[in-house]
Amino acid sequence: MAQRTLDGVIDTGGTPRDTVTAQSGDLQMNAVAGGTTYGIRVGTGDTAVTISDYALETPIAQGTGAGEMDHLICTVATSVVAAPSCSFLVSRSIVNNSPGIITVREAALYMRMGGWYMCGVRDVLAAPQAVPIGGGITIDWTLQVTV
Repeated sequence: MAQRTLDGVIDTGGTPRDTVTAQSGDLQMNAVAGGTTYGIRVGTGDTAVTISDYALETPIAQGTGAGEMDHLICTVATSVVAAPSCSFLVSRSIVNNSPGIITVREAALYMRMGGWYMCGVRDVLAAPQAVPIGGGITIDWTLQVTV
């Protein structure tokens, strides 16, 4: 992407961007604990996925208040090459330290590209997950390219 101009890529805030403006080919996903601008995110929205999605419908904020969850570090494993494919695992645990049960219905992989953030993928869970007080949810996303 660093060597191509892609006009009209919508960032997670809804602003059209292009890859030249980003000034970076790195798609960072390895967010620190508490970081929610990139890395794996979860939400409570359940609207079906469309090709024009650019963010979670209803993201769950970082914190311990009502409706909030603690986002632990987001890790990106070393790539694995098994011809004709190459894949890597992105993983994050998110803990419910709020005063109530939170039902997670959607997940997304946000990526940092230069000075802005994009949603690489969004999915609505087939079975919503009720996360109890003190419980957690772990999302493991395998990204794979096959040639």
